[in-house]
Amino acid sequence: RAFASSAFPPPKLFDYETVTKNLTVGDAIESVEQAFKALALGKVDVPLPMHIGIEESSVAGPGDCHIKGGYVSATPTFTVKLACVSFYNNL
Repeated sequence: RAFASSAFPPPKLFDYETVTKNLTVGDAIESVEQAFKALALGKVDVPLPMHIGIEESSVAGPGDCHIKGGYVSATPTFTVKLACVSFYNNL
């Protein structure tokens, strides 16, 4: 069975430090403005955010994880953001 090949490039992962060292406030503002224009034109697919709650146990938690994503029509990439910021016992 043959599978269709994707035009999307392989995923890239960026940590907070990489983003903050390479993205200026001006670039971020311009990108957000362009994204909202595309959204207003109905060219953006933004699914509802996903939430995973992790109960406290002997091996994990307590904490939670939020996953958000989006795709602007006719662009070569899509974005998925994973945020795990409330695992307070990990200090």
